[in-house]
Amino acid sequence: MTQPLFGLTAGTEDAVERAKRFGVDFVDLHFRDRVELLPSVLDTCDSSGVQYVLNFEGAPLGWVPPEELKQDLAARSGFLGFMLDEADHMQINAHWPVIAYYGYREKHFLAETEGLGLVAAREAVLSALHQRNGACTAAGQPAAVEFLFPVMMHTSALAGLTVSPKILKETCGPAMLAVAMGAARQYDVDFWVDVDYWWHNETIGHSAERFRSALLLAYWSGASQIYVEGGAGRSNNHPVGQEIEAAYADFLQNYVPDHPRAYSWRDFRPKTAIIRFDDTCFDERQRYLGEYPGPLYGHVPAGPENTEWLSIWSLLSHGFVRTDSVSHQWEARRFGCRTLFVPVENVAVYDHEVEYETLSGLRLIFLTGAMISDETMAAVRRCVKEGAMCVLPPRLAPADSGLDKVEEVTRVEDGPGQWLVVPEFYRLHHECFCAGPMLSTLREAFEELIGDGDHLVYDFGEWTARFAQAGGDYPRHDLMTWRVPLTQAGTNPDRLEVEVSRK
Repeated sequence: MTQPLFGLTAGTEDAVERAKRFGVDFVDLHFRDRVELLPSVLDTCDSSGVQYVLNFEGAPLGWVPPEELKQDLAARSGFLGFMLDEADHMQINAHWPVIAYYGYREKHFLAETEGLGLVAAREAVLSALHQRNGACTAAGQPAAVEFLFPVMMHTSALAGLTVSPKILKETCGPAMLAVAMGAARQYDVDFWVDVDYWWHNETIGHSAERFRSALLLAYWSGASQIYVEGGAGRSNNHPVGQEIEAAYADFLQNYVPDHPRAYSWRDFRPKTAIIRFDDTCFDERQRYLGEYPGPLYGHVPAGPENTEWLSIWSLLSHGFVRTDSVSHQWEARRFGCRTLFVPVENVAVYDHEVEYETLSGLRLIFLTGAMISDETMAAVRRCVKEGAMCVLPPRLAPADSGLDKVEEVTRVEDGPGQWLVVPEFYRLHHECFCAGPMLSTLREAFEELIGDGDHLVYDFGEWTARFAQAGGDYPRHDLMTWRVPLTQAGTNPDRLEVEVSRK
């Protein structure tokens, strides 16, 4: 299937009415734990041809669907799965007041991790996800997980759950997609996208223009299901909310029929991969047990090996992503905040146990985080022998390579490929004045591998999707090895332009 299902979030009181008004295929149906409300609304959905994902956000901690409900769903045509809403947020940020808002009172959503080390904490959460997926699987449909941050997706995918990253909202959208698509490719689970236009406590945190661009990004990412979540219904019909709803209706009724998609996310062929232990780190502040953001898996303070991948995002995005966070990061490089555009090229994120079949064909590999498995290291060595460049810290060097003793940035040829050892990953930081890292060795190494800095690119076999910010074709002049923009006046990172071409 190359065309996605489209949906929107609704409550039990207005699900069918909203679905019909927009002409969507399904609703993300919020019911908390009020199972008694479901039979009538599901009957109406089934008779109307509206499918549904059942979202129990706000249910008591540990709630799972009763067997009677699962048996009922097995006989229905429209059931698409249960949804664990923002499970990463609820696990990591248990000390933040928003968790108390749901009634959890500093209780972690999946597993208690106090006193555990990083590996044990991850295993506890993985076990909980396995159990929750088993308890929520009905009619042969696994549960799905929504993510607010670009973390915990591989752990969820390993447990067999569908991954559904939120884009727009508060976290760098292309980073969310790189992690989600990597997790889905590695563990062969499905990939959905939630276009969410909340922002912190603002029910409408984005413009209609930015919202439509997020729809384009979700659509051309190849996602199997795309649905819209936001606060228009909670904003007293605010004009911006009305503009957003009109933009969604127009996208479904006019854009999609005129622009059929010829591929799905399963055709994605990344050229760059970040390989790391799924430690839930997305921000420097996770070094501490404060209110927000919470430490790793809720209780483990982040160390340098956990945060070093943030510098990789700075490099690959040509400075659009900060070096201290891959969430809440729109202050980077531009005066306008909450922008959507990030120029990365064919990037996927995998965990420390990824196999060769998934990595085959890569040109650039980053090893980072707490550990890399022996099988993954063997796969990486094979990729290097086939021509890839592998960037890594000395602590993750292959056994018997001698690279673990390196103290300065060092390039080592290995057949047609090479190893690039970087003792301090902040050296990878993209310095805009130099059009890359300050160190010329690094700048030259990456020059042909990280894209042009003006486009967000995805290759899908025969097809390529290239996103640019509107007005991005500005005049330039040459300085050293960089074609420097004379001005970026007139560019609009909130309005994405996309070109989909066949090779």
